[in-house]
Amino acid sequence: MKKVEKLSLNGNWNLKNEQESIKVDAEVPGSVFEALLKKNILQDPFYGNREHEISWVYESIWIYQKKFNLNYEFLEHSNIFLRFFGLDTFAEIYLNDELLGYTDNMFLRFDFDIKSKLKLSNNKIKVILKSSSLIAKQEINTHNINLNTGQDGIPGAPYIRKAQYSFGWDWGPIIPDVGIWQSVEILGFDDIKIESVYPIQEFNYSKNPLEIKNLDEISTIKVNQVLISLSIELYSKSSDIKNRNLTIKADLKAPDGRIYNSEQLITSLNPNLEFKVDNPQLWWTHDLGISHLYELTVTISDDNIIDEFRLKLGLRDLQLIRTPDEWGETFYFLLNGVPIFAKGANWIPIDSFIPRGKKIGLYVMNLEYAEQANMNMIRVWGGGIYEDDLFYELCDELGILVWQDFPFACAIYPYHREFIEKLELEFAQNIKRLRHHASLALWCGNNEIEWLWNGLLYNCGIRDSNVKADFANGYIEIFENILPELIKKYDPHRSYWSSSPSNGFIDDKLGTIDSNNPNRGDSHYWAVWHQNKPFSSYHKFDSRFMSEFGFESFPSIKTIREFCPMDQYDFYSPVMENHQKNPAGNKKIMRYMHRRFSIPNKFENQIIISQITQAEAMEYGVEHWRCNRNKNHCMGSLYWQLNDCWPVASWSSLDYFLRWKALHYYAKRFYQPVFPSVKEGLDKIEFWITNDLRTHSEVQLDWKILNSEGKILKKGIYDAIVLPCYSLQVDTVDLRDINNDKSKMRNNIIFYKLKDKLNENKIIYHGFRLFDSPKHFKMINPGLSFTCERASHETNTFNMTIESKGIALYVFIDSEEFDFIASDNFFSMEPNESRSIVLKELKSLDSNIEITDQNIKDSIRVSSLYDLLKK
Repeated sequence: MKKVEKLSLNGNWNLKNEQESIKVDAEVPGSVFEALLKKNILQDPFYGNREHEISWVYESIWIYQKKFNLNYEFLEHSNIFLRFFGLDTFAEIYLNDELLGYTDNMFLRFDFDIKSKLKLSNNKIKVILKSSSLIAKQEINTHNINLNTGQDGIPGAPYIRKAQYSFGWDWGPIIPDVGIWQSVEILGFDDIKIESVYPIQEFNYSKNPLEIKNLDEISTIKVNQVLISLSIELYSKSSDIKNRNLTIKADLKAPDGRIYNSEQLITSLNPNLEFKVDNPQLWWTHDLGISHLYELTVTISDDNIIDEFRLKLGLRDLQLIRTPDEWGETFYFLLNGVPIFAKGANWIPIDSFIPRGKKIGLYVMNLEYAEQANMNMIRVWGGGIYEDDLFYELCDELGILVWQDFPFACAIYPYHREFIEKLELEFAQNIKRLRHHASLALWCGNNEIEWLWNGLLYNCGIRDSNVKADFANGYIEIFENILPELIKKYDPHRSYWSSSPSNGFIDDKLGTIDSNNPNRGDSHYWAVWHQNKPFSSYHKFDSRFMSEFGFESFPSIKTIREFCPMDQYDFYSPVMENHQKNPAGNKKIMRYMHRRFSIPNKFENQIIISQITQAEAMEYGVEHWRCNRNKNHCMGSLYWQLNDCWPVASWSSLDYFLRWKALHYYAKRFYQPVFPSVKEGLDKIEFWITNDLRTHSEVQLDWKILNSEGKILKKGIYDAIVLPCYSLQVDTVDLRDINNDKSKMRNNIIFYKLKDKLNENKIIYHGFRLFDSPKHFKMINPGLSFTCERASHETNTFNMTIESKGIALYVFIDSEEFDFIASDNFFSMEPNESRSIVLKELKSLDSNIEITDQNIKDSIRVSSLYDLLKK
């Protein structure tokens, strides 16, 4: 029996559009837009208002073609399949001019039996791709109901199993891509192959983590042994597999080199193999430990290896804990016995043209920057896709947990039987594809459909009570019957949550209860931003798990230059408004800026103020929820959103070109595992220290209150031992003697820093807080100065020392000629303070400008709020 063979058909294909007389080479995986951009048939659709000039592309028919040859040995396989890992979306597939079938789902893998249709040479595959947007409109006419994802998107999107954001969203353009977006291969095998491997883990703890009363005991939890059971699914057409004398074998290699083996004769198509791993090297989120990964290899053999299956396996126990308590019901994740506070952001697709985004490194960089900002969880939002394998592999390696929405968002979806039956195959395929990943924390049915149900019905014009009932029954069937049953069948050891936000399964209560009740389940909070509430409103919302909240800002001026001509440098210019998809969003940004800041005249400085406003909004909420972690009251903070799919004003902390906004630097600080914070009031101030580690922390909090001229009004030092997984209120200080006059209060500022007493009193955090809006604080020239030197001749890393003579608010480092990542940025400094900063990942924006010591020194600028407002 010959070994299973895979022949990749990735690479160069021919792409044509007969209507437009276009014929070009195209890379697979890839997309039509990507190919047209490479050949300069299209100009950058992200520039200016060009987005509105390219509908002909996604409304056309496109044809991909490729020829290939085979050898005799491959043709001798008993079974040969053509496999498409992803087609976007409506396709007719032909091989040697014979129709193989149709596709209508971006999220499905399609296999076609082609054994009888192949020849030795000059085989020709043809893929005809039709317009998803036009088919969406046809579906509206067929069903006479305008299902949609919002006023600005292409109508009919919910009828189509395609990434919903591509039809338009309140942060993304209307560019529904088309193409062969995933790999293509020919699979040849004789009698048997490995279909899937599902590792099931059973942990043996030294003590029951849920029975721990003293938080100090968390550090003593040990895992003595992990029992691994491999549930293996084989594919074979043979009826006498048990008589073939075939062996199934598994080898498990530990990070420290230990090898474990298990094997048996194959007697069924569902064999099980087991390992007992003593003193296992566990997989942790990066903030709690090392993200150890074991290497698992499963083989089928007779005298030779017939098929081989490899994956990386993290040994970890992850549970979603929901138990009644004094507020309602807990909602938190227990990782290897440790209750974790989830710190992170929401994830949208990396690009409007996803294959291009993967090729240019957007997966790697966005996730590495998430890890650098101390994030331990990413929520894959339901308006996008089941992410690429690379995404989950990176999260496994980086120690980042993944909350995975199924791809449904903010819409009413069809209830007819044909639609739902196709979903079942989509669900099963993707559950089985992703279930082995250590990073995968939770399956979630959808984004906001349960919460917004009545409004969504109204937006679709659904008024008839019987029709409403049909859609409600369809919702329950998909999200509360089919999905939990399939997860129970294919991934029974991972939790399922029906919607976000939600309080849990609702059955016939859909549309009649508050699905965003903060006392149980997860919460979305949009009173700040959408309802124009002040930042202080965050402190009035005590959620169990904040899975979505956000605030907008503009991207870097360097990013704006990539899409906007200088004569349109105004918040309300046509181009800037087109790169703002939230209705009246730019006005809202300016309105919030006015509340807190004096507005500079210069457009570039306004952009920076918008970023600082966004960062402070998120900081204000996260500080509150992290302080609320005691008794597992609040155990998660995932802001909206991490990334962008194009250059735009949005809620992201990383813009499309991977430039860090002020928020990302703030997040790096406010998501630190050990984190001090203040709750300021007019007459008192509370000092808190939060410790998310699984060991106690010995720290020193040093604080002082100054007036705008730098005079110290109060100060103090606190030594503290903070228990693991705990928020400690260090002290409350009476301020009535210094804040009794409003004008004085507005000119007072708190500076505080946290030192690690177990590490030579190293400063691990700098913070500050004003008692009122910065526009009321008396600005004095801080007298900033700096030095900048290359760290070594072999690297493009530079060390900076910044000094301030007076109080410097929102100190930021920038360069017109270079991009870089700073070890810290957008911070404030007290009088006579010196701060050391490291600049890494320097890149020249102009290939003619080299990264020399002098060029860097000449281009670096260090400024503060004083400079932004200076006339």
